[in-house]
Amino acid sequence: MQLSLQVNDILRLPNARETGGESRMKDDISRVRLSYGRAIAKSGFLSRFYDIFLASDRAIARKFVNTDLEKQQELLAMSVNMVILFPQENKIAKNAVGRIRKSHCREGLNIEPRFYGLWKSSLIEAVSEHDMEYNPQIGDSWEKVLQIAIDHIVEGY
Repeated sequence: MQLSLQVNDILRLPNARETGGESRMKDDISRVRLSYGRAIAKSGFLSRFYDIFLASDRAIARKFVNTDLEKQQELLAMSVNMVILFPQENKIAKNAVGRIRKSHCREGLNIEPRFYGLWKSSLIEAVSEHDMEYNPQIGDSWEKVLQIAIDHIVEGY
């Protein structure tokens, strides 16, 4: 655990080539990664997200009628990791978010752009309930980091 904290502290240090905005985004990503780790370690986090998300709009609930939610929770866990890494230009994350963009477009699963705000707020609400260190700064970081991938996905709609 101590080594992990040291590595995360190093990841937060800006290098000489970074602008203030890039450094702040790295700080946001670091906060979100740590927050997600704490939240997902708590029992019931992913199912709570789906409880909140499915209750947010009947049209969303209808899209999940024949869905294996256990499998969907596994996909969500991996997808959130990729969404968190996406702003860093991580190749694996770019590829994964690109696949989400393609599968969720109008010709695919037809996930309307308006649903992504509900997805984001549902995820942040579930995180706030399961991350015992959650605070407004962490919430703001979640908003910023998630929105980058959401914007990319919605552009493909």
